[in-house]
Amino acid sequence: MLGCDIVELDRIRRAHGRFGDKFIDKILSKREKEVFLTRKKSSISYLAGRFAAKESIAKSLKTGLGSTWFYDIEILSGERGEPLVYICGERREDIEVSISHGRDYAVAVSLIR
Repeated sequence: MLGCDIVELDRIRRAHGRFGDKFIDKILSKREKEVFLTRKKSSISYLAGRFAAKESIAKSLKTGLGSTWFYDIEILSGERGEPLVYICGERREDIEVSISHGRDYAVAVSLIR
């Protein structure tokens, strides 16, 4: 199954500004939050990219997230910087995801093999 999502960086910036850590905690896992907090310049694009990736994965699952929450899906970087997907701490090699960022948008495409 294939999933795709696009999100405006400004929308994520406003939500982060309004809700702060509560918004981050709904979107990012603990490990992703550690990465987010160490970034300086492009932290909103990182957050938007993870949001789009998790939405695309939910769409490719066809049932949505169900009992799985956004913070249960982790997108961590592999040795070469490639996104690796974990759901509830388990590496999902059957799910591939690609994340791209522009000046105003982040987009992600996921594929479940």
